[in-house]
Amino acid sequence: MKYINQKFTEDLLVSKAKKRITIKQLAVITGVNRSTLSDIIKGKTVIVQERTFDKLNDWLLKEEEK
Repeated sequence: MKYINQKFTEDLLVSKAKKRITIKQLAVITGVNRSTLSDIIKGKTVIVQERTFDKLNDWLLKEEEK
């Protein structure tokens, strides 16, 4: 299990906003369940499975490279 901190959540929101995509679109791109992603962004979920964290982190790293 991995802890999602506030900085990680903010980075997700900023990258999502820059791409102008919805939570549903981000869920499809990352392979993370839409409701899980929504809970992470709302701050309702702070502990996730390692594979969920890895999928989101991989997407953030790819976005930073662009």
